Amino acid sequence: MAERQLLFSQQDADLTVRVWQQDDRRWLDFDDTVIQSEIILDQPEKLPLALNRHMLAGCLFVDQPRTILLAGTGGGATARYFSHRFPNVSGDAVELSPLICDVARDFFEFPQDEQWHIHAQDINHYVADSQQLYDLIIIDIAEEQLTPDWIVDSDFLQHCRSLLTQQGHIAFNLLVNDGSALMHFLSAIRAVFNGMTVCMSVPEHRNIVVFAYNSEPEFDEQAITEKLQDLEPKWGLEFNDFYQQMLKDNPKGSGVL
Repeated sequence: MAERQLLFSQQDADLTVRVWQQDDRRWLDFDDTVIQSEIILDQPEKLPLALNRHMLAGCLFVDQPRTILLAGTGGGATARYFSHRFPNVSGDAVELSPLICDVARDFFEFPQDEQWHIHAQDINHYVADSQQLYDLIIIDIAEEQLTPDWIVDSDFLQHCRSLLTQQGHIAFNLLVNDGSALMHFLSAIRAVFNGMTVCMSVPEHRNIVVFAYNSEPEFDEQAITEKLQDLEPKWGLEFNDFYQQMLKDNPKGSGVL
């Protein structure tokens, strides 16, 4: 294995944006121990980061999304994944930092075609002004390695829900310090989405992913079991593991399950 190489480093406000490469893997960090994005250079149809994969687990209960909004882009690995595995999917990525937008294009193969667009914009302004509807919104935003409280502001959540298609859903990446903080975020999300949620912990990570649905998806254990057989090879993701984790993390009757 080759030694890792620093390909790029630049200060951006209070962050040091760095791009590294080792063999066929390239990743983004902010001068800390947390990898923000990672790609395998010669396998664009794969998502090497566990969190990126887990953020798609909510698609188990709905049809494959056709339109996606990424709130918090990082290197744009998820956009790259969809561009190669599901080329008919279109999407928008919203990232506050113009520098990170450039890094996504220059180092992480963010798709530069008619299907995907990246916007250097505040996500609060974007969701308030956009008229586009999305089947899937992924919200992956942290400040000082914690989810900011404004993520569960009622107005922001309502704006996000208004951009969902009838069968659309949102995946939230929550980074919190304790159970009380988690309940604060979860209660706010459940209030806006009428309790139509599923929680999922990410093994060996402190992230909690919450899926919130615009309409209550039909939940049938037999149908889900049959669907899993098709989903894993189609998506290249461990959907059966996701489902088992959801069953562990969600008491019956607590939401979608």
